[in-house]
Amino acid sequence: MSFQATQDIVGNPDFKVIDIDSNEVAKALQSYLERGSRLTGVAIEDISTAVASQPVAGNKATLVQLLEVGMKLFDAIVWLTAGKPTSKPLQVDPTMTKDKVPSLHEVARAVFYVYFFLLTQARYPAGSTTPEKPRVPNFLQQILGMDKDQTYYVDLICSFTPQKFDPAWVKYVNFRGFGQESLSRFGLGVAGYRYFGPFKMYSVKPDLPDNLSTAVAFATTIATKPPTWDIHPATRNPEILTRRGNLNKNLGNLILEVFMEEQIEEMVKSRILFAKPTPEPTCKNYQQWAGDDDISGVSYIFRTT
Repeated sequence: MSFQATQDIVGNPDFKVIDIDSNEVAKALQSYLERGSRLTGVAIEDISTAVASQPVAGNKATLVQLLEVGMKLFDAIVWLTAGKPTSKPLQVDPTMTKDKVPSLHEVARAVFYVYFFLLTQARYPAGSTTPEKPRVPNFLQQILGMDKDQTYYVDLICSFTPQKFDPAWVKYVNFRGFGQESLSRFGLGVAGYRYFGPFKMYSVKPDLPDNLSTAVAFATTIATKPPTWDIHPATRNPEILTRRGNLNKNLGNLILEVFMEEQIEEMVKSRILFAKPTPEPTCKNYQQWAGDDDISGVSYIFRTT
């Protein structure tokens, strides 16, 4: 068969199919995947730039000056962080009269209200668009007199869903200058440590097997050490899940195994636990836990410097 005949038979088919370069595609998609994987992040379109009047400093307005003309705190932070985009200019809202602009003191109280929730419950209070409302701590209502509905405090400083505003900012707050009442309350516990609490308050059953005794020793160590941001759920080190599994579910199972029923009932009654733990059959990591503390790190929550 001649060369030409071979070419005529084989031809040059166009299958209309594109084969991708997997490595190059991964590079192209990396930034999209990183963004898509996050629960946080506020789109500039989501914020409100409504103000009662244009700030005297105009486009050079500071955060305080924006608050003084009625812009909400978190919205203003996002707007300033975005570089005061001309695509989202400040808009005078004729319905926002000066008497409706909250004082800086009221804004400060709302910020603390939100901060307290994040520190002690690792979640934002409910805004007006949030379907479920978390329990409001008595400290906020009874001691600090913040007895309005939680939506009031969120909506005062934020026009978008607050969960989009990365809660990791709580990690960088300094306690110096805080009121003594608040500092004393923080000392009673922060988010991420409630299920460790029983291990520093109650004696466990006698004659536990070695693996459970080791797990108890680990839990007791964490319970008696200063709390850290590596364990706090808002900033938790992701390696903890690999090393120890789901902390709350494993600790719940451990509590059910090593404490007496009447002890657990007392824990719930005294609010050491919100409720009796539910057995979690798939969370058995605690049965192989080592006794050493490999999760706390040194980023202490109660720092003053």
